[in-house]
Amino acid sequence: MHAYTPVAIQRAIAAGVKVIEHGHLMDEPTAELMARKGIWLSFQPFTDDTAAAPLPPANRARQLEVFAGTENTIALAKKYKLKMAFGTDILFSQSAATRQGAELAKMRKWYSAPELLVMATGTNAQLLKLSGPRDPYPGKLGVVEEGAYADLLLVDGDPTVDISLVADAARNFLVIMKDGKVYKNSLR
Repeated sequence: MHAYTPVAIQRAIAAGVKVIEHGHLMDEPTAELMARKGIWLSFQPFTDDTAAAPLPPANRARQLEVFAGTENTIALAKKYKLKMAFGTDILFSQSAATRQGAELAKMRKWYSAPELLVMATGTNAQLLKLSGPRDPYPGKLGVVEEGAYADLLLVDGDPTVDISLVADAARNFLVIMKDGKVYKNSLR
């Protein structure tokens, strides 16, 4: 559920929601509740450089409040060891989708490159498994082994050292394989 405020997050949890998307305005009691109940946080780093178009003053004020909440939410997530997934609101737009790697790389301010890679791959795979009967990937995810869904990337460089490599997939992803099918191979 997309929720920002403590009241919205707590209502969602009371209704049985298992994953909160955003949560940028959460407070400490809400983070503690999420930890106690095993609620996930699917997070997207909203920072002032995220702003695209000019907004009316009231909307801009709310936007700035969300930007300011980013630091606090990550601090609370770390303090309470919330299960963090990397999420985005980038849907239905090819041009916006090309920014996903850059959005992930922005989080290096708070997490190491290896932590981010695990979050965006294996941890997100665990989150998908919460879909139950609607699980789009009934096989194993987040592992490289026989019988698992083979989504693999060959990166030109070491993203565990330089996470910014994922920000330019067109240039830095040499091989892209999804569900065992090769979609890009620039090594040929």
